[in-house]
Amino acid sequence: MTRKITIGVIAFFVVIILLFVQPISFENIDAGNVGIKINLYGTDKGVDNITLVTGRVWYNSWTTKIIEFPTFTQSVDYDPFVITTKDAAEFKVDPKLNYHINPDKVPQIYRQYRRPLGEIQQGFMKNTIYDAYRIAANSFTSDSVMSNREVFENRVQNILTQTLGKDGFIYDQLTSAITPPPSLRQMIDEKNTSIQARLKAENMAKQAEAEAKVLVAKAEGQAKATLIRAHAEAEANELRRKTLTPLLIQQEWVAKWNGVLPTTSAGGASLMLGIK
Repeated sequence: MTRKITIGVIAFFVVIILLFVQPISFENIDAGNVGIKINLYGTDKGVDNITLVTGRVWYNSWTTKIIEFPTFTQSVDYDPFVITTKDAAEFKVDPKLNYHINPDKVPQIYRQYRRPLGEIQQGFMKNTIYDAYRIAANSFTSDSVMSNREVFENRVQNILTQTLGKDGFIYDQLTSAITPPPSLRQMIDEKNTSIQARLKAENMAKQAEAEAKVLVAKAEGQAKATLIRAHAEAEANELRRKTLTPLLIQQEWVAKWNGVLPTTSAGGASLMLGIK
């Protein structure tokens, strides 16, 4: 009886141990990720070219390994570094890259680099980005980098699209944060100050010219108004002159007479109306 109990206890512990050490396991591939199954032993050792769909995946942990790769957008902020233009000016670049992985290329990426994504970002991708900036800088002068920054960054982006895209890394956005050398920065500031001063002087000259035009316009308006009034008064006088007959003049004189006859040196009085 005691022996049976002992055997039962041993069997129980063996089952427990087997449950803990048995190789069958599972992996949950989260949404926004893809998984690849890697055979650790046998003739098919390595990536077996199967992209696992999102969900729970059962596998033998003794012979198989599951690697997950995120396919949603990744943002990587790289350390600043220095690039040199073709006229030997040094610019500091502080790049920040946004990208995502083509799910169909995940097995190829792992087969080629055999590294987790974080190591790939700080290895191959970092070197590719630095090289893209250096290649682009070799075809620009310091002035052209600053005056054609958009063209310069487009050149860098085209290089990254070609080099990263062929390996399954889809370029989304790149921020360069280019900083010119202090001497060039000073020259740019002085140039901007000069341009601003010139524009201010031009604006002041235009404003003075506009104000002068307003004054001239007002003077011309006043002169025209005076001339118009003079013409109107002259025409009115001429009209009155033409319409006044001798009879009307006499009638107006009589209307204004106060009844006192004018006196002469002979002491007499006379009234000459000249009325017929």
